[in-house]
Amino acid sequence: MWSQLAISLQSGNTYLYLILFLGFIGTVIIFERLIMLQVVYSLDFKKFLNNLRRSVQAEDIERAVSICKNASYTSLPAISLKALEAKERDPASVRGAIEEESIDFLPKIEARIGILPALSTLILLIGILGTIDGLWAAFDSIEILDTAEKQVRLSNGIANSLNPTTMGLLMSMIFLTGHQLLRGLALRLTERVHYGVSVLMNLLAPAEMSGFMPAMAMSGSSHGGSAPSVAPEARRESSADNKIEVEDDSFDDSSVEDIKDEEEII
Repeated sequence: MWSQLAISLQSGNTYLYLILFLGFIGTVIIFERLIMLQVVYSLDFKKFLNNLRRSVQAEDIERAVSICKNASYTSLPAISLKALEAKERDPASVRGAIEEESIDFLPKIEARIGILPALSTLILLIGILGTIDGLWAAFDSIEILDTAEKQVRLSNGIANSLNPTTMGLLMSMIFLTGHQLLRGLALRLTERVHYGVSVLMNLLAPAEMSGFMPAMAMSGSSHGGSAPSVAPEARRESSADNKIEVEDDSFDDSSVEDIKDEEEII
């Protein structure tokens, strides 16, 4: 098989060269994504978050900023750096800064990984097309040959026509395997970044809620500690009950005596 592929390449098979060109593009994507996911974006998330938590709890913002810059210029340290800068400017904007940086970074994790299945399918289809073209050429050539040469030419033509499909299958299997490997790495990294973002929210954003609760308490104490106001529905019900009692009181003793007189007359 390998010798036949080498012979087809030396003979200048267009389909094989096209498959190799697409295979080179897919290989570059696989290695580029591996470097980004395993080297550039990856770090010891647990150690980084522990150091950042200690610095923030000690209110040492400068040390927290230096930790983020020393760790990495991308991934979770970049998100943390933007959050710390927002905390220094306006503590109320920390949550928005974290969300913006997270939305901007997370799509970069799976960038160009989705190209690999499409590229694998395209390479396989090109290989099948090269095989069909080779079979047509083999069957067309035997019509003008003698009987002794027909079998030799037909067998060689069929063998050469299978080379594009063979190359396409090999490239397709490599790209599908690389796609599954990269998807697993990207999913694991995405989960770690989501965990880190939640930790950042708990560290830097709770000031928004703590500022909201005292405001509610002050609004309640501004009324002099009085009992909670009665709801409108309760006031309407109490007024209705009072009205019924008034109507019952209006039914006095004089009306009762009139009724007794009428009964005696009857």
